[in-house]
Amino acid sequence: MTRDWRDDRIEQLEALVREQQAIIEAQARTIAALEQRIATLEAQLAQFSGNSSKPPSTDPPGSPPPAPPKRTGKRRGGQPGHGKHRRMLVPPEQVTSTTVLKPSTCRRCGAKLEGDDPEPYRHQVFDIPKSPGIVNEYQQHARVCGDCGTSTRAELPAGVPTGQFGPRLQALVSVCSGAYRMSKRAIEELVEDSFGIPLSLGTISNLEQATSNAVAVPVQEVTLALSKEPVVHADETGWYEHSKRAWLWVAAVAHMAAFAIRFSRGAKVAKELLGESFGGILVSDRWSAYTWVDVARRQLCWAHLLRQFRGFQDHGPVASAIGQSLEILTEVMFHLWHRVRDGTMSRAEFQDILAQLRPHVVARLREGAHEDSPKAIAGRCREILGLEPALWTFAQVEGVEPTNNFAERMVRHGVMWRKTSFGTDSPEGSRFVERILTVVTTLRLQKRNVLDYVTEACQCALRGQPAPSLLPS
Repeated sequence: MTRDWRDDRIEQLEALVREQQAIIEAQARTIAALEQRIATLEAQLAQFSGNSSKPPSTDPPGSPPPAPPKRTGKRRGGQPGHGKHRRMLVPPEQVTSTTVLKPSTCRRCGAKLEGDDPEPYRHQVFDIPKSPGIVNEYQQHARVCGDCGTSTRAELPAGVPTGQFGPRLQALVSVCSGAYRMSKRAIEELVEDSFGIPLSLGTISNLEQATSNAVAVPVQEVTLALSKEPVVHADETGWYEHSKRAWLWVAAVAHMAAFAIRFSRGAKVAKELLGESFGGILVSDRWSAYTWVDVARRQLCWAHLLRQFRGFQDHGPVASAIGQSLEILTEVMFHLWHRVRDGTMSRAEFQDILAQLRPHVVARLREGAHEDSPKAIAGRCREILGLEPALWTFAQVEGVEPTNNFAERMVRHGVMWRKTSFGTDSPEGSRFVERILTVVTTLRLQKRNVLDYVTEACQCALRGQPAPSLLPS
């Protein structure tokens, strides 16, 4: 039986239909992938500090403003029953000068007045003296030996610097940098305007390096002490050294903090800062450098999680529903935790309610980790589930907070310094920054005088003595 030409034509048409169908299916898959990619890119463009871990300083123009504080119904300013704060009078022995003022005539009738007031009203005015800096001169005589003819010059007393600048001026320069983030040119102008002492920019750098060496041992003591603390907060932020990308690290507790600048953001630096034998509880974000700490001894930052849950809502309807649920659950948890902190709820009650809330959080995260979820959301949910026990450590252990806000506050000073200085130009400059930040932050946490401490440390270095400790007494 011979084939009809129409049979060949039908086969050709069927093949063409199959080919077109395959093309349509491939295009549909491509379109779906592109739509997913567009949604991901749009979500990235929509990121700001309120729905991601980006700092507020990176928010582009037009970003939503921060959420206004919840109204409490109270008027601004001091509340009823609030104690009045006023500057206390200094005792008479600390007064520089006293001027006695007595009225001579009555302010009503003009009659002459005599006598003394046993308890006059005391009005004190604080000011600073206008005086040049102190200049101490040491005349080092040389004498020639009558026996051998050798000339011997007298040596400087112990504690007198071989340079031209004393320990308090050296400390002031260093504190202006480390505590007040002043530029070297601004420090130069301040010292000359205030004390009449001219300084060069190079001299300021030399004084900072001398201070860095003077406080090196106390700073190392702080780092060693942190490794033995029961609860430590840690964080890291960007830095620049000689225009190369680096990282400013911090580890902090309530009474001390240690900083380090390194080119790495890896676990090696975290171990250096915390100590490889660290056995306490670490409060941090989910950055991979901290995964060497056992999950049972970690507390993840819920503030980071809350922002990311809000970010889920920019990845389509499925992710949005999951993100909204997780955001509500997180806000409920924070509300209850605040009640524990202010004493209106016991920790036992909080733990009971949290035991009921926890399964709902896990269930939403598992939904987000499903393969049908957007890729970025699924990966993030799987990552959080892998560290899920570290979400609840704060509920079981006294002294652990559910956020890492403390470490973020500690590192903020360094962030502001970086924005005005653009980082450091050398390893020596980085060592000064990390050491002076450790000194300033630790002393402020302990409410100790920064300038007095740094001055004493510089004096000890000149005498060859150990610097005073930064550890709390």
